[in-house]
Amino acid sequence: MKRLTTFLLTTFVFGLTNAQTVFTYSDSLHSFKVSVDSSLSGDKVNYECSVKTVSVYTKDGKKLLQTITPTDNSFFCSMPKDQIFLLDDINFDGFTDFMIVQLIPAGPNIPYFYWTFSNKTQQFQRDTTLEEITSPNFDKQQKLITSFWRASCCDHGLSTYKYIDGKITLIEENEIADDLDNPGQQITTKKKLVNGEMKLVERTVEKVDQEK
Repeated sequence: MKRLTTFLLTTFVFGLTNAQTVFTYSDSLHSFKVSVDSSLSGDKVNYECSVKTVSVYTKDGKKLLQTITPTDNSFFCSMPKDQIFLLDDINFDGFTDFMIVQLIPAGPNIPYFYWTFSNKTQQFQRDTTLEEITSPNFDKQQKLITSFWRASCCDHGLSTYKYIDGKITLIEENEIADDLDNPGQQITTKKKLVNGEMKLVERTVEKVDQEK
């Protein structure tokens, strides 16, 4: 009986992990049906999920407006619904855009694919210029995008982007890193966009309390 119960439970879980799931999202103009598939990962133990299609409907969900097939993407099947497909005004034009996870890296820098809504064409179009920005935060008041990143255990920073003449542009970058030539010291640098070029505007070196 115990073996039968285990078999049924395994079969049930297997069925769930292999079934296609459709998540529904909405904004003020549209309803989105996001189709997610799962497959056995390389370790033959865990399952990985991916978005296969994004179907864009009218707000009432009755009329299909656009079907988008993203390029390859992968994420944990256990991820919450609101972390797989994200709605936000990415380019600060007053219309809601969307993003999906590209992959889940070993570090905290999560990359995304981005689609922005064109009021002119009434369609969503992929914006590859934003894809270098990981784990973004959108400040609608200042119209800035910030991205916290970590290059290693001892090197991290915050990058700030702004739309200039319709093009996303890095305008400031702050970095804190260990001084590899002088153990026990830490270097903090600040770069800013000056006359179209990123230039070092501040650099400080301080000792680090290694007992912390």
